[in-house]
Amino acid sequence: MKQILTVIFLFLTIGSYAQLPMAPSQLEALGTRSWIRVDWDPAPNHEGGYKLYWSDTGKKPNEANAIVESPQNRYYITDVTADRKYKVWVEACNGSGTSTSVSVEVITEKSWRLSPKEIEELKNTPSSTAVPTGMELFWHDEFNDLLLNRNKWSTNYYSSIDQLRGDFEEDMRNDNLAQPAYILNGKTINLYTSDSLPVRVYDQKNNKKISSIQTYDWRTNECLLDNSRGGYFEVKVKRKNTGKPRGLNTAFWFDAPGPDLRNYFQEGTEVNGVKGVRPKGQVFEIDVFEYISAQFVLHGHVDQNGRFLRNLNTHIAEGYDHFDNWVIHGILWSPTTIKHYINGDLIKEYSDKENMHSPNHFMNVFLGSYGGGGTVNMEVDYIRMYQWPLKDGNELPNPGFDDGDALMPWEGTGHIVAEAGTKKTNAIVLEPGQYIEQYVYLDNDQDYRLTYESKGKTDIVGSVDNVTLVNGSLSSVVAIEGRGGNKFRRNRVDFRSGKEYDNYKKKMRVWFKNNGKTNVVLDDIQIVKR
Repeated sequence: MKQILTVIFLFLTIGSYAQLPMAPSQLEALGTRSWIRVDWDPAPNHEGGYKLYWSDTGKKPNEANAIVESPQNRYYITDVTADRKYKVWVEACNGSGTSTSVSVEVITEKSWRLSPKEIEELKNTPSSTAVPTGMELFWHDEFNDLLLNRNKWSTNYYSSIDQLRGDFEEDMRNDNLAQPAYILNGKTINLYTSDSLPVRVYDQKNNKKISSIQTYDWRTNECLLDNSRGGYFEVKVKRKNTGKPRGLNTAFWFDAPGPDLRNYFQEGTEVNGVKGVRPKGQVFEIDVFEYISAQFVLHGHVDQNGRFLRNLNTHIAEGYDHFDNWVIHGILWSPTTIKHYINGDLIKEYSDKENMHSPNHFMNVFLGSYGGGGTVNMEVDYIRMYQWPLKDGNELPNPGFDDGDALMPWEGTGHIVAEAGTKKTNAIVLEPGQYIEQYVYLDNDQDYRLTYESKGKTDIVGSVDNVTLVNGSLSSVVAIEGRGGNKFRRNRVDFRSGKEYDNYKKKMRVWFKNNGKTNVVLDDIQIVKR
């Protein structure tokens, strides 16, 4: 009898231990300046949910900071301090007890970073066909979190026009601007205005509210996205309204940054002690779309007193139904070009090299709904920015012509030939009289070295040129003269980029021409700082 009772006791004991939950696995954490997101794979026998602990001392608290009900396997920690290391512990629990802890360390960084996991997931929701060949994802937000990523966005709406009019400046300086109304559902963000939200009216004169997020903060002069080299930007949005809102607008736009109006005023203008630095004809604002009609606008003409005169260009694409439909809007901004796309289709381009509207500094990116009375909604699935990648200190994109089969961002009459390069990779072949050129953003007033590989018994000529903003006039910085041979030969030219205001980019051109009678092969063209 005693033996039977012992067996029963052991059986019950083993059964009890068997019911203990397994520890969670694949614990991951993402830290931002305002929250930490913790994810884990579900653990077997976790009917009681999960206990979470965290601290910035490395010591596990005695009591759980939060208990997450099953089957949830994500939690946001919001009581955090920026730029601090935290340790997070997670335990599964049920009626029989608690699992062992698993832990992860994370820093609440103030800067965004690309996540390899998110990049892989983008294959399931690809961007439009307008993304230029060879460009890579540089920055994005899929709005898949339940909290806004403050490493990417400011909610303090303010613009050049507000500063010009003196509207809300005291609120801006005192960090008291009206805050947007938005809903994050784990898949999209819905920026909206209604009779009740936002609580505060932004435009008192027109009784209009604004719900907007942007990548620059005027008060702190903090830039959350350095897009000074341009790139391709794309958003997928669905927009609608009810009633007849005053000042109805839904917009994806770019604005010249602060912290004053130097980029709004034109060169030669001084208003209230602020000297304009923007050359006439360069944009201070780009509206990729505004209004439900999706009007595209390039703003730029301002008089000597700082009064806005007229747009540089405006157009509306016909044949698209924007109301309550998902539509993809894109803009390509390069040293010479601004191109507008809808659903992957090129709608309009401004590519006159003698009238270049594109800026040479970063621009503040806005997503927002505007209106008074009724409702205005702009639901955003994603926003993505692509750039041609720069590698190993080289500031010249596509240096070996290996970014697909496209010549971009090079231009010219040369043609790409497979396995013609120094390492049996792609190279460019210039037949007699043919040329290639590329306009590029470089740091201004800096020493650089241009190197390139050439092969062929003929003369190569060319130059590195400073490019004057807007009118595109060229002034040679250094001439290129070289000859290869039966084998590739490395050539080198040193130069210094021209000056621009402050740390703004210098637009420059590098070009090569075959001035001989036989073919020339070029490969591995690099521009690096000395």
